[in-house]
This record gives sequence, C-alpha cells and structure tokens, in this order.
Amino acid sequence: MIGPPERAACEQIALTRSVGYAAFGRHEWGLDVLDLVFDSLVDQPGADDVRRLRFAGHGVTLDVERTTLTVELWVSPAGPVVVEARGGDGPGDAQPVSFLLRWPGSAQRPVRTAWIML
Repeated sequence: MIGPPERAACEQIALTRSVGYAAFGRHEWGLDVLDLVFDSLVDQPGADDVRRLRFAGHGVTLDVERTTLTVELWVSPAGPVVVEARGGDGPGDAQPVSFLLRWPGSAQRPVRTAWIML
C-alpha cells in the first residue's frame, strides 16, 4: 500500500503526463513520444538522493539521472544524437520538462519524452 506522499507524487506525474501529451498533440506532429517506464520516485521511493528515470519506445531508450547538482542522460542505441531540454522556464524547480532527441543525418524520427516534473 502506498502512503499519501507517494500517492500525491503518482497523481502529479499522471497529471503532468496528460498535460504534456495534450501539448505535444497540438504542436509537434512529426515526433514520436517515449513513455516513462521507470521513475525511482515511484518505483523505489526512499532509495537514495538520486532520481532515476527511464523513457522508452520506438526503438529508443533514454535514462536520466538527477542529483542535486547535475542531470545526466544516456541514450540507447548509442550514436551521434542531439538532446534538447524543453520546459522549466518558470520560477522555481517544480517545472515540467521534456527532452527532445534528434539524430542528425539519420532516418531516425525525432522523439520527445513524456513531460515530467524533474
């Protein structure tokens, strides 16, 4: 059974994801969406101070690791890729963020992650 903090986090994630999908559907038709398949905040609450996320779909996996000081990304399959962070333009840390991945000179379609409160 999950407690109130975890339930609130799950509800916030679901809300953010639905808002992100709605925004994506209105503005970026040429992109595929990577779904959030793992979030240590929900799947391993209280494990440590590092937040780990995994987005997957369309033959691509993006792993994200956030500490208090850094955000590190790993893209699979490996190769030349351009990653852009979108969102997070407002005041404070609690802003929805999505990552856009493009492969220059490749036939791979660009992908965007589901929106998440990072």
